Amino acid sequence: MEEEVKYLITKLNMDNLTQNDIDKINYLMFNFNTKIISPDLILVLASNSIKRIEKAVELSKTYHLKILISGANYLKKDKMYEYEKYYIYAITHGIKEDNLILETKSQNTLENILYSLNIIKDTFKNIIIVSSSQHLLRVKLTLERELSKNNITNLNFFFVPSYATLVPKDTWYKNKEAKNIIKGELERLITYNLIKNE
Repeated sequence: MEEEVKYLITKLNMDNLTQNDIDKINYLMFNFNTKIISPDLILVLASNSIKRIEKAVELSKTYHLKILISGANYLKKDKMYEYEKYYIYAITHGIKEDNLILETKSQNTLENILYSLNIIKDTFKNIIIVSSSQHLLRVKLTLERELSKNNITNLNFFFVPSYATLVPKDTWYKNKEAKNIIKGELERLITYNLIKNE
């Protein structure tokens, strides 16, 4: 994977994508068709968009699971924190209060993972993680690194993309903004030392 990411960052011409480039990006960024087996919790990484909590609520109703909402950035436009926005959405869309767990400290993806693991590790085993499609690769690599660093081996994770808006899987390469989002996510893999830049 590291060589693929380095190639895409250094050689990729977003204004002249080949089918091979598109296929490589689709494989890296959108290849999360994990079969969900016996899940016992949904972890949703909050943002300003409600798309992630929409998906989490749907999954909660399907599997009858609690939702752990992680994210504490303040949303100036909404005049509330991310977890508050998601909590309100979940409550008003049929999720009972005792089926919601709030992680109210994290300011970024790494903190989402670290603080959520503190809640998860002794109580849950099979966790569905919901985030935007373009974000899931970074989430997965961050999670794998932290699990390895902390010698946590008893947890299973299933990655589920939220409903696509800015970066739809089948058409992202036709849109300049979507292409820039993909490029930015790939660059973060090196910036955050998830992929070695050697």
